[in-house]
Amino acid sequence: MLPESNMVSSQWLKTNIEQPKLIVLFTQMDDPVTGKSDSKPVGYIPNSIFFDFENVFCDADSNLPHTMPSATNFTLGVQKLGIDNDSLIVIYDNKGIYSAPRVWWMFKSMGHHNVYVLNGGLPNWLNQKLPTVPQLVSPRKLGAFQAHYNSHCFISAENVIQQLSSISVVDARSAGRFNGTQPEPRKGLRSGHIPTSINLPFSVCIEDTELKPLEELKVIFSELGLTFDRSLVFSCGSGVTACILALAATEIGFKKVAVYDGSWSEWGARTDLAVEL
Repeated sequence: MLPESNMVSSQWLKTNIEQPKLIVLFTQMDDPVTGKSDSKPVGYIPNSIFFDFENVFCDADSNLPHTMPSATNFTLGVQKLGIDNDSLIVIYDNKGIYSAPRVWWMFKSMGHHNVYVLNGGLPNWLNQKLPTVPQLVSPRKLGAFQAHYNSHCFISAENVIQQLSSISVVDARSAGRFNGTQPEPRKGLRSGHIPTSINLPFSVCIEDTELKPLEELKVIFSELGLTFDRSLVFSCGSGVTACILALAATEIGFKKVAVYDGSWSEWGARTDLAVEL
């Protein structure tokens, strides 16, 4: 039986690990300051395939980090991972809830809805002492996946400007970065935030390595004045942790959700765009 949530638990994955349609994807994000990858995990969930959104599943022609590839390039890359349109995909990362939601949202934007985030990620799996293997695996076959891009999932700076009066922009960066009292990790970016935007650090929505319970998330969003009739656009440093908030919002019932793909890496670098402190 498929989960009703956009997330699965470690126990669910353990029980369903041998499902023939299941594809388990592991992802992790490089350090935004040094560009270095995290050290290799002590083990991986069995049958895990690496999803490289830093170097493969990104727009190679963009000077911004992590921006979405074209539907054609996404299709070709996903096919190389052995994925079909009827595949059941579970994504996890090395930190818990961090970069996996970005990959989840990428698949959502490309029309694949049978995709889930492992709540708690690898840390939760390891804490439960569930089986691991020392290496990632290579895809067994070429998949037949075809993307069907939904342009409402990711929006541009120009979209944000045009819609600013009718949307709520929610910034997932820390309060210090949002208010301009803490430096940006990437060089050359101004301090501050998009005018009228609201600050909701992604860490507020996480407890240990898992997303907080739904009732707590509802309170967090409600206290910020975010109502279900409002269109929400999530931003962050480079479009990764914004997807944590997109996951949280979707989990508690928001339907009109988008991610500003360029996020502060673009807005903070463009002197033609206004900032607030």
